[in-house]
Amino acid sequence: MSDGKILFRGTLDERTVSRSSAEPAATVVPMRMGTAGVGLLVNDHGEATRILSDVETYGSAGELMASVFDEPAESHQDAASEAVFAVNQTDGEEHRRVRRALRRVIDARVRDVSDQLVQDVQQSIESALALGRLDAVASIGVPVADSVMSRLLGLDANLVSALRNAVYQGYPVRELDATLVDWVRDRRAHPADDLVSDLMAELPSLDDRQVAANTRLLALSGVEVLAALITNGILCLAQDPATQSLVREDETLLPGLVHEVQRYASPIARGIYRMTKRSSVIGKYSVPAGTLLVIGVDVCNRDTSAFPDAHRFDPTRGRDFEHLTFGRGRHSCLGIPVTRLIAMQALRVFLSGTTSFGLTVEPSELRFHETMVMNGLVELPIWVECAD
Repeated sequence: MSDGKILFRGTLDERTVSRSSAEPAATVVPMRMGTAGVGLLVNDHGEATRILSDVETYGSAGELMASVFDEPAESHQDAASEAVFAVNQTDGEEHRRVRRALRRVIDARVRDVSDQLVQDVQQSIESALALGRLDAVASIGVPVADSVMSRLLGLDANLVSALRNAVYQGYPVRELDATLVDWVRDRRAHPADDLVSDLMAELPSLDDRQVAANTRLLALSGVEVLAALITNGILCLAQDPATQSLVREDETLLPGLVHEVQRYASPIARGIYRMTKRSSVIGKYSVPAGTLLVIGVDVCNRDTSAFPDAHRFDPTRGRDFEHLTFGRGRHSCLGIPVTRLIAMQALRVFLSGTTSFGLTVEPSELRFHETMVMNGLVELPIWVECAD
């Protein structure tokens, strides 16, 4: 049985506020949200769950999202009138219409290519394990993400690189969308065997900018999150030989292991935004309509009022709990099924292909990308002993 003493990145509030993991985070914290002004950070699992479930009071952030990330204050007003939003930034009938179409094409495409994706994962991991010492980010996380982006979305290497830069190097969303629009326009003229072409056929009323925005959403919130989830799982297991052995002996523990990695080592730090449609009360605050909210996903996932031993990594915890890594309710992540499929396959192949593995550096030496949204490792150097 694991003792749960796994070192992972501290939650974002622990890194920015002088507080230990044993101290409770404030339920709601006012914070500066770029040019969108002052908003509220929600750190309480119960309050966050309520907010994500109540779409009538707490809507999608919509036009405010761009200003949080990369819109200069002086250009924001003009940009807002031209903005096009992905399905996670819309509400009402538009949201339902696009989400239904995306659900259909994602499910169909995953059914069509799931066998190839599983084979890609196996080949990537087998090639990585043959190295003996490797960087799990470069040799496993990146190849798996590239495979999914190619087989599902049909994205080429240049677009994948631009999307990854958008996640980790602050590549402006507007510039990325302009690149994607050109690619979508070409795809519309020359459809291919991929999800984006399927979406345009399923919902031809979507213009090129709308298709580009939703392509960005699927790539950034789905595929790159998947890559970080897999490498975060390897990081936890590399520090926990007891769990390695436990899951090798009983593969039925794999779903619970992946669920616990999603909670404890969430690839999302803060990436879920909402806006109040009407006045409400959150924690001790009376919040007026038009207030931007951000869910502190990593903090909520380790809320001691919601999870026993919340700061302990426990892969035998089971799945009878709700983490917020992929949101909740009507705006929950569309890629949850494929994420589970690929993450479980990756960890299954990795564990079955090794007798043991561990870090080649101290956990404290590991570096994460400097971003508020993602918990993604820059590199993960490990050694492996391969099974016969």
